[in-house]
Amino acid sequence: MQAFFKKIFKLDMIGVIIALVIISVILSITAKGFTSPINIDSILKVSSITIIVGLAQLSVLSVGQFNLALGSIGCCSAMAGMYLIQEMGIPIIPAQLIGMLTGFILGWFQGMLVAKSGINPFVVTLALSSIYLGTATVIFRNLVLNQVPVEIKQVNKISLLGIPLLLVIALFLVFIMFIIMNKLYVGRQMLATGESKSAANIAGIKTAKQIVIAHSISAILAAIAGLLTVTRLGSAQLSLGSDWMLMSFAAPVLGGTLLSGGKVSVIGTIFGAVLLNVINAGLVLLDVSFYWTQTFLGVILVLAFGLDRVRQTLLARGR
Repeated sequence: MQAFFKKIFKLDMIGVIIALVIISVILSITAKGFTSPINIDSILKVSSITIIVGLAQLSVLSVGQFNLALGSIGCCSAMAGMYLIQEMGIPIIPAQLIGMLTGFILGWFQGMLVAKSGINPFVVTLALSSIYLGTATVIFRNLVLNQVPVEIKQVNKISLLGIPLLLVIALFLVFIMFIIMNKLYVGRQMLATGESKSAANIAGIKTAKQIVIAHSISAILAAIAGLLTVTRLGSAQLSLGSDWMLMSFAAPVLGGTLLSGGKVSVIGTIFGAVLLNVINAGLVLLDVSFYWTQTFLGVILVLAFGLDRVRQTLLARGR
């Protein structure tokens, strides 16, 4: 039995799971309506977007880099897809695919710039975030893209065996990312690049190629998150994705992904995403001010990171 608990304690995601359970129990007691079907359904749907955004950041974290342009890429992709539908009358599926292609192109360009220029990825992605959003603002100006077809809105309403379709899509993407990162050679190369770029080069791995792949995958996932956000908002707008920054890092890192690269936890990202939205939903039900909500969210995230740090220290001492 002791060996079993020791094995469980070694799991990278155990810290976020414990935090999720404790906070959920507290909120179920203190926040009226927290366990209601409507609230649970809302948490699962919002968490679905957060999971995908977290996976998008995880892809780049695997090679030891950041993607600060996630929100802008998601925004551009969603705006492009909806513009084609509303203003040009292009059918839904081709328009959505072009929206995803838009994201891929932006991510590929971003990856190429990072890999070939030698400029710090933080600087590149931060600059491109402004460039992408600025370009979208010039192109779309104050155009309101709210003529969302019923078929798209239905994605937010449909459930399969009681599970929201949005969550099904998110879990499918989790499965794909798990296969890529844990079963495919390309995933191992990306992780090797993140663990030590110089060692990966010596081993014959084309690290520049892995960086481009990581940014491209990240952008496609950001595009999907943007398109799915439209199903929830009922419109595409330039503010879409503006609040992704914190959760894009918090979800994967809380789940066990290293900021320094070389190690990711795809499954842990699910728990990290749910924890973020459980906290947010609980504070809203407790009628906490938006400003205090951000404060509490930050404090709880620090505590969650601290819990994981304590776990790692205890494990190190027990070796």
